[in-house]
Amino acid sequence: MHLLRELVVTTLLLLASTSGADAAFYGAKSAIVQLDHKNFQKEILSSGNAAMVEFYAPWCGHCQNLKPAYEQAATSLKGMAKIAAIDCDEEKNKRTCGEYGIKGFPTLKLFVPSSKKGRPVVEDYNGGRTAKAIADAVAERIPNHVTKLSGSKFTEFLSDKNDTAKAILFTRKGTTSALWKSLAVDFLDTISFAQVRDKETAAAELMGVSTFPTIVVLPGGDAEGVVYRGKMEKQAMYDFFAAVKAPKSSEEPESSSTSSSTTTAKPTPTPAPEVPTLTGLTALQSTCLAKKSKTCILLLSSTPVAGVTGAYGKLVSRPPPHTFQVFHVPATDELAAALVENLQLGTELPQLVAVNHRGWFRRFAGDAEKSADVLAWLDAVKMGEGSKGKVPDALMAQEEGVGEKVREKVEEVVKSVEEEVEEVKEKVEEKVEDVKEAVEETVEDVKEKVEEKVADVKDEL
Repeated sequence: MHLLRELVVTTLLLLASTSGADAAFYGAKSAIVQLDHKNFQKEILSSGNAAMVEFYAPWCGHCQNLKPAYEQAATSLKGMAKIAAIDCDEEKNKRTCGEYGIKGFPTLKLFVPSSKKGRPVVEDYNGGRTAKAIADAVAERIPNHVTKLSGSKFTEFLSDKNDTAKAILFTRKGTTSALWKSLAVDFLDTISFAQVRDKETAAAELMGVSTFPTIVVLPGGDAEGVVYRGKMEKQAMYDFFAAVKAPKSSEEPESSSTSSSTTTAKPTPTPAPEVPTLTGLTALQSTCLAKKSKTCILLLSSTPVAGVTGAYGKLVSRPPPHTFQVFHVPATDELAAALVENLQLGTELPQLVAVNHRGWFRRFAGDAEKSADVLAWLDAVKMGEGSKGKVPDALMAQEEGVGEKVREKVEEVVKSVEEEVEEVKEKVEEKVEDVKEAVEETVEDVKEKVEEKVADVKDEL
């Protein structure tokens, strides 16, 4: 048995030595990161992401058996986490392998980033040796810098650090994928990543999202929001986010041969569209205050205001359906006067107000010249935040002829009830007479029987 083992080892070594330098254990096109004593620090210890390292020897039979599954796991996580290997049979690498106490092959270890940069937590991997088991173990350990948003946390995320770029994934899934976590790691210092479940309908409606998954990117400041429409693949998504806000790290995911066809360039901002005009009380009632109308955002001013125009451009750039209708009401129009008087807005213009067909309105108290202030207020209106007033009846839409129809209906009901009352009254009177006659007849019968009984008693006496 010992001689057979020696023969196998010798044969493998001879094959390795005669196949040349290109016949490495893992080929040059392999998704596995090739390690040595020089790049171990940079690729693993300082990477900031999860990694698995195989400590192997080329002549090891178990290493040969593991090779297909290990390469498959590396392919499935390519660009998201590192699946790496180091040849401990090479003299130059023996010191590195010795530092991790390697005594047998293959030995698999997980490297998980810690709070101490360059000093990850090292775990022995004793799980399954299938591609899925290996990939799942690494994916679970990718640092999760993704913020899950629900309820009021969504509006807080939008308003916090407005100059910071933000990427929001709207999804039906509750867990965070390895792909999304890995992108958050790549852009940790430049883009804030978040995730919103489809059940957060208010958040989805606010951002105009109706299909899942959808990725919305807010570059920050006054820059327009962008919807990612490329493939859900690492390289394409990385290139898209890098165009929005380049990562501070110069290290990029390894490109594939098809990466150029999936790259999505950053869109060129287009001029903000003109805000439509609304004039006259009748137009207000039919457009904004009629049943099922969308909430109207009304700008009362002599000329369009830059902040509102910019906010309007961002609103209409989002995928439909849109939450608001935005209109400019000229200061000289009778509608502006009616709104100022009935909503008690004051004479100072410009004024920005939201009105809803359910009979409420909300005033804007910020700087209408700043799109960020306007958008933040619109978010608050959408979420039902802030004080609101009641729209007076003088402004509310009235259906033509409603009063007359109601009056006629009431008269018909009253007349019908009176007729029914008369019929019931007659029937009651008839019934009373019948009962009265029956009672009188009964009394007479009883009286006669009593008299006859009295007479019989007298005769007996």
